[in-house]
Amino acid sequence: MKGSIQANYEERLSRYVTLIQGAEPPGLVPKLAVYRELLRQHSMHGDRLWKIEPVLHPLIFAAETDLYLATARLLEEPRRAEGSLFAFLHFCMKNQANITWKSGPPPVEVLEKQFNELESRRSTINAIMGRRDKFFAHLDKRYFKEPARIYVDYPLEADDVIALVNAVIGVITEHQWKLKESAAISVAEFYTICVDNMVRNLEAGRRKNFPGQLD
Repeated sequence: MKGSIQANYEERLSRYVTLIQGAEPPGLVPKLAVYRELLRQHSMHGDRLWKIEPVLHPLIFAAETDLYLATARLLEEPRRAEGSLFAFLHFCMKNQANITWKSGPPPVEVLEKQFNELESRRSTINAIMGRRDKFFAHLDKRYFKEPARIYVDYPLEADDVIALVNAVIGVITEHQWKLKESAAISVAEFYTICVDNMVRNLEAGRRKNFPGQLD
């Protein structure tokens, strides 16, 4: 039984690693890096960013929605989704004695801390789920009539979302590291640099092709 539980644990963990670090399709790490850098660019340039390239305005919203959906599927209620990270942590706590990290069985207090770290962000999770269920995935009658109402009923701050996503990434990364004392190389910096270079090139192109528009 111990061997099958360990194999189950490692298989599930490998799937989570793909979901956060994967490149094709992009995982949570690249999605977060792109979103965070787009926000940073807007913080630097303000609405002038839309003059550099108007398509960046809807692109930020698209990146934001994509990040919400990618995060939501990992934080589903365990009874609704076997792949939920909460379900994974429940599995780990239930089978703690039959799971082996490099240093031995995962300490119960570590697993509980991971669970509590996610639960402490429940208001952010609920708001993301609300937007997904009522607007992104299914168009509730209320938001069909008043689309902007979704932001009032399910308010979200970018910093809170980023903190939640980092918490999710942190849980998976910790398991990956503790299992083999190694972890996948993060691709976040690569995507951050790519977005920064993109905006710089767009700005240079705008100045060259449309002199005076950014002055």
